Formats: sequence, structure tokens, C-alpha cells
Amino acid sequence: MNARRVLRIPTFSSHRRKGPVMRGRALLNEAEVGPKFSRQARMATEGFPVPRFFCVSAATFTEVLRPVRAELDALLAGLDTADAETLEKRASALRETVLAASVPAAVAWQLYDAFDEVFGPDAVVSVRSSVVGTGADVGEDSAHDAFAGISDSFLYVTREELLDRVRQCWASGFGTQALLYRAARGGTQHGFAVAVGVQRMEFGRRSFVLFTCDPLTGARDRVLAAGLGIGEGVVQEKVPVDHYFVSRRDNAVRSVLAHKTQLMEENPGQLADGPRTVPAPEELWDTPALTDEQIQQVVMVGDRIEELFGCPQDIEGTFTADGRLNILQARPVVLELDRQRLWSNANITESYPDVTTALTYSFAQRFYREDFHDFYRLLGVPRKALDRHEGELRGMIGLLRGRVYYSLSVWYALHGLSRTFPLWRRSFERMMGMSPSVTHVRPTPPLTDPALLPATAAATARLAWRLVTHGAAVKDFETWWERILTAHREAAKTADPLQLAQLMRSLWTEVGDRWGITLVNDLLLQLHETLAMKMLGRWVPQADAGLHSDLLCGGEENRSVIILMSIVEIAERIRATPGVLDALAVKPAEEVWDEIDRDAYGSDLADRMRTHNHLHGDRGLQELKLEVPVPRDQPAQLLRIAAEYARGDLTRALLREREAQARRAGERRLAELLAGRPLAGGALRAALAGQRRYINMRENTRYGRSELFGFGRQVYRRLGADLAARGLLEKAEDVMHLTEEEILGTYDGTAVTDDLRGLAAVRRAEFHARGAELPMDFVTMGPVRDALPDPNRDTAASGTLHGLGSSGGIVRGTARVVIDPHDLGDPSEDMILIARETDPGWLFLMLSSRGIVVERGTLLSHTAISGRKFGIPTIVALPHATIRIPDGARVEMDGAAGTVKILEEDEA
Repeated sequence: MNARRVLRIPTFSSHRRKGPVMRGRALLNEAEVGPKFSRQARMATEGFPVPRFFCVSAATFTEVLRPVRAELDALLAGLDTADAETLEKRASALRETVLAASVPAAVAWQLYDAFDEVFGPDAVVSVRSSVVGTGADVGEDSAHDAFAGISDSFLYVTREELLDRVRQCWASGFGTQALLYRAARGGTQHGFAVAVGVQRMEFGRRSFVLFTCDPLTGARDRVLAAGLGIGEGVVQEKVPVDHYFVSRRDNAVRSVLAHKTQLMEENPGQLADGPRTVPAPEELWDTPALTDEQIQQVVMVGDRIEELFGCPQDIEGTFTADGRLNILQARPVVLELDRQRLWSNANITESYPDVTTALTYSFAQRFYREDFHDFYRLLGVPRKALDRHEGELRGMIGLLRGRVYYSLSVWYALHGLSRTFPLWRRSFERMMGMSPSVTHVRPTPPLTDPALLPATAAATARLAWRLVTHGAAVKDFETWWERILTAHREAAKTADPLQLAQLMRSLWTEVGDRWGITLVNDLLLQLHETLAMKMLGRWVPQADAGLHSDLLCGGEENRSVIILMSIVEIAERIRATPGVLDALAVKPAEEVWDEIDRDAYGSDLADRMRTHNHLHGDRGLQELKLEVPVPRDQPAQLLRIAAEYARGDLTRALLREREAQARRAGERRLAELLAGRPLAGGALRAALAGQRRYINMRENTRYGRSELFGFGRQVYRRLGADLAARGLLEKAEDVMHLTEEEILGTYDGTAVTDDLRGLAAVRRAEFHARGAELPMDFVTMGPVRDALPDPNRDTAASGTLHGLGSSGGIVRGTARVVIDPHDLGDPSEDMILIARETDPGWLFLMLSSRGIVVERGTLLSHTAISGRKFGIPTIVALPHATIRIPDGARVEMDGAAGTVKILEEDEA
């Protein structure tokens, strides 16, 4: 008789015995039941709908096989997993050895005793194995190794079959696939055990697998696969499967439905035969496997499970005929995060819109490196740590199909060097305009981590000191920058090409030692903005979304507002100067500027425009793109902008009054909402005052960045002219298609090519042949250029569109889609500006608009701040707005709710 059949199967339950069977809280012991079952136990204790189960411990596996361990070790000795035939024979012998091992009577008694008590003697169960690692080896379904499908599982198991199925689970630890898997992963063939889970069988009628992140890239959108019948059909891909892609941005569901002609279910007459594939009822063939309500239920439960375990999960479950949800398994989604890259241009595109040249990209790349190196140093990150991350510092932005993107994976890695990052991670993500679909899956170590408390205390104290001394530090920075920039500009006037190259390197050295204070300001702004939003949400939850924006108006004028007021003042002078507007109506702006420059309209206007360009000439459209001239290079730009204001009735007094009215209205509303709560009102106003203060500092220092890029623009235009004169470039403007180091290296002997002409020609052709724009946010896995997504272009559509409301107000008007502000022509009186993004140079156009809608941006982007500052209803982050909103259409926008309704299209 087979040794597996000699034990009499008990038919009764006497009392619970301790030993091989793990039940209750003992199932949380991962060392005995493995990660797979300990997680099921943890989910059950947290109230998730996990069917009841018990486990046969890993120690039982070890004890049962102890008498045959020498025989097993001999079969494993010299195992060659590259020899398929020999491997199969060895695996067969190993399995037979395990199956023949004697099971102590006490083990069998407790196994059947638990079965009867937990399920009842007539129950049907599933029996699943789980490899448990020892030492450095990890177990099945661990955070580092999914191990999925390697161990055996058995469905529809009756009491009579129970012991045999447990033996077979033990034997599967030595199966061919298990041996190969461990060898391939570099694991040992000896240091493991097998736990066995016995769980009540649920007769599923709709089953699913949910990934709480994209299993291919790690993007945070959920991927849900579902089919008819039990989960085995979905997991093993034996039945047609629907796919649902659920966005984390708005929970929108994109469905790809299969023609479901088959399903997998039990054989009612012969359960022991296991599941079978059968034809599906015809009425179900093209019906979604899951209803909308079931999809949302699964996603909600999946998000909670992910939160429980702190990382993305691969979750299996089923719905029974009565609609009950059962969670059968959850394992970590194993991602190779060192191969993952998160990309976004949600915020950076306002600085570098559309296709960007090699010179601008390399200049910006250097700026980010110097800026953030100093920032991290100010936060207390040791220089040695920064040296180890030099590659990341040089890779904070990427150039993908000619467009600049943040490499967010790098940002997370670098920010994580500061122990204060947990304080500002969420506000950082909000300020960057990051989609919930594209965030890092690795949790940030909490501030309370005992092992890191000394470092956390030191970093937090350092940040507090920065807060106390920040105002003085910013003033010191502004004084320093004015002195350094003036010195470099003076030296550049008489410098030869080599000296210009040396001046550029010198300025970068200076920037790298001081510019980080501007990022400290951004950090303090983020913290105050987060604090103010939390206070508003807690104390005045009934307030409309525009209240926060109104309360930020007023106060000291920052550099951006001063520049705008200067342009409006020039507009007022143009309006008062006879003949200027008439001349502009019939002559190019360049010709009229030449006349003004010769004092043809009096010296007052000419002097005022020269003064503006001297003080503010680096502020213009796309001012951070070195290939785009600014008013300092082309004074006619200033004339063109000011003339637009002059044709209307815009004045400095009107702008200031508009802002003051918004602030007064906000203060009145806040006083009403906080009546009788003076302490709350005082605390909130203090937080808002801090936010206003840091916004002003930010706008002031941002112009310093404009000046830095302006200096670079002048240096490289001069060097381009020199290279063209030497015959090294076909034309001077081709310098924009070379990188900084290629240009500077040509003069100081560090360049790696002499064929600048050929290099520039290749880059110029690439610049003009760039393909369609990539999505705003996406994730790549592996070599980046091999993993870029297909551009997602929506077609124009009617109806209501949704973005991020950032400045309140409901207005109607005519949509004007503007890609290049130079091509707009005359703005209409009821224009609602629709753009991909804006930069500070767009202010003149923004102020001529009744409302503003942009595809990109955040609540702290320039567009949003400007909209709030001047009381213009504004919506940011409305995907593909320039395509979905037809030019000339009548639209209604709600700047608080973030909605745009297309009323009618221009039929002309």
C-alpha cells in the first residue's frame, strides 16, 4: 500500500491542538507561513473580505522531510539546470522522494481537526503552497520576488483529498520550474521551506486581477483585468479578458472589452477534476465582465490594500453569484525601479515651450545642476553625498523629442537626501503639477524613523534657521547678484572670444555658490501654501475655491508687477504722444522704434523705453530660450507690447484698484466665515501673509534667473558670430544648435570635435523635424528612447472640459487659441485666451483677456499666480485645451471650478 494512504482519516473534531497548523493571529508569523499567507492574515485582521483559511507551517515541511533530507541533498548535488532532460529526471526523483516521506500521525490529526472546525467536514477548499525563504533568501510573493506560478495550487479539494494535496504542495518546491526559477534568481536550492494554505473555496462567477500601478512601467494608474468565471481563467489567460485602465488623476476608466465566448468554472458533478473551460452564455459575450460599480469597488479596495502594505499590489479576487467580493491574494508588484524614469513637463513647459535648441537645453541643464547642488548644501546634505550623486544632478531634466521634461525619478532621489523631505514631499508634488498617475512608488522614510532621528533633528533645525534668517539672506543674494552681474557685463564689453568663454565659466562658478537660496524660498513658499490650504479646509470648508486666490492679492509689488507697471506706464505715454499709434498702424514696429530712438516723438518717450530695457530688458516672451530674442536684443518688442496696452484703456491705477477690490472682497468674506473666531483668523492671515511674502521673493529672484539667461544669450550670440566669421559655422544663429561645452570647448581646447558646421547641420535638421508632442506625464522603463509613449492627441470636442481652477470667476467669451503670441494679431474685447502654457512675457496678452485657459501649469505656476494677482479667471492643467477647444468658439469658463463649457463654434 502507498505510504501516503496508511493513515486513517479522522471524521470528527475534538479540540484544537498546537503544532503544525497555524490559525488566528499565528498566521501573521511570516517566518512560518510565508509572505503570501501572512499578508492574507493581515488583510483579514484589517477587515478585508478574505475567505477563512489556516496554514500548515514551514517548520512542518522541514520536520517531515528531515528523514529524507540526505536523499534530497544527494539529488540536488551537482544539479545542472542547463540540461533539461537531466533536470526533469532529477525533479521527478525529488518530488517522488517528498511524496513518499512519512507524515506523522499527529500532523494528520491536526490537519483534519482544523479542516472540520474551520470549514466543516463537507466543505470544499483550495490548497496552495508558498515558498518560505531562510537567511538571505526571500520567500514567495515577497517585495523583491513575486515567485508567482512556481508553486502548485489545487482547487475544489475535499476532505478526503486534503493530505495528498498538502504533500503535492510540498513536492512542488522541488518541481522543474521551481528549480529553474531559484537558479535563475541566484538562489540556493537548499535553504527554503514550503508552507501550505488551506482556504474556503469561493465559487467565483466574475474574477479579476488588479494591479494598483502599471506593472510594465510602474506608472500609478491602475490596470484591471477581468473575466467570466473563476480567477484561474484570468490568471492563466485561459479565457478572454477585459481590460480596464483607471486613471489616478480623475478615476476615469478606459475599457478594452474582449469577446468573451468562454469562461472557467467547476464541474458540479466531479469537483475533484478541478476547474474546466466551458462556453459562455451568448448574452455575456460582449457584456463587460465587471459593472461600473464593481470596478469602482475593486479599485477602492485595491487602493486601501496598497496603503496597508505601503507599495503597489497585484491583487486577485472574485465576485460570487450573490455579488460578494472576495480578496484571494495580494502580492507586491515587483518593479525594477532603477530602470524606471518618471517624466513630466507640467510645470517646466511654461519656461521652455515647444521644441528647444541644444544650447538652451544644455544651459538649462547646467543651471539646474548648480542651483540644486547649492540648495541641497543649504539643507545640510554633505558634499560627499552630493559628489556621489553628480550624475543625477546633471540629469534633472531631459530632452525628449526636442521638448524639455523633468526627470522626476532623479528629483525624488535627490530630494530624499534631505531628511526634511517628508515635510514637503506632498507640497513639492503639488507645486510641480505632478499627476497622481506619475509619482514615485517608494515611500519616504517618516520623520519619526528612530534610526534617523539624529539626522532628522539636525536637518529640521537647519531648516528652521533658514526660515528665521531667510529675509536677510534673500536681500544679501539680490545685492550679490547685482554686483556680480554688473561686473561680468562690464568685462564682457571688451572681452575677446576666449575671455567671453572664461567669463561664462566664471559666472557659473558664482551661481553654483549662491543660487540655492532661491530654491529655499520655493520650499518655504510650498510649506506656507500647504499650511494656508489646510487651515482654509479645516476652518472654512464651505468657502469657495476663489477665496484663497483673492486673499493672496495686494501687498508689496514684486519685480514682475513692477515690470508690468513700467510697460503700462510706457503705454500711457504712447497714448499721450501724438502720432505714435498712427505710425504703428502703417509701419513695422522696428521702423517706428528707430524713429523713437532718434527722438522723433520727443526724448521723454525714448528715454523711458531705454530705461525700461536697461532695467528690465531680459523679461520677454520665452525669455529662458536662448534662441528667442528679448526686448534687450530687440527694443521693438517692448514697443509692440506697450502699444497693445495703449490701444485700450488699461492704466496703472486701474490695475491696482482691480487687485485691491479682489483683496477687500476676500477679506470681507473671510471675516464673515470666521466671525467669533479671532485666533483662527489671525493664524490664517499670518500663513497667507507668509505665502504672499514668499511669492514676492520668488518673483523678484526669478528675474535674476532671466538676467542670467540673458547674459548667456548675449555671450553665445557673440561667439556664434565669431564662429561664423571663422568659417566654423554656416551662419551665426547655428550656434543655438550646439551645446555649451561644445562652444566653450572650441575656445579653451576641451572640445571633442572640430566639425561644428556638420554637427550644427544635423541638430538643425532634427530641430525642424521633431515629431508630435509627447504626453504631459508618462513613465518609461528601460532605455528611455525605446520606451517613449505614442503622443495622445484628443480631437476637438463639445461639452464640458475639466482642468485645475486657479483664479475664480465665471465669464463668457470667444476662445482664441494662441500657440505663438506673435501671431495673434489684434485681441478681441471678449477674448478668452487658450494656450499650451505662458511665461512672464505673455502678461500683456493675459491682461487683454477675459479669461485664461492653459494646458499645463499648477496652482503655483506663473499663469495661476498672474491670474489671481489681476483678478482674471484662470484654469491650468486642462489637457490638450488648444485642440479640444476650437478657435473662435463661444465658451463659458468657471475659474474656481476649473470647467470650460463649449457653447458654439465659429462657423465662419
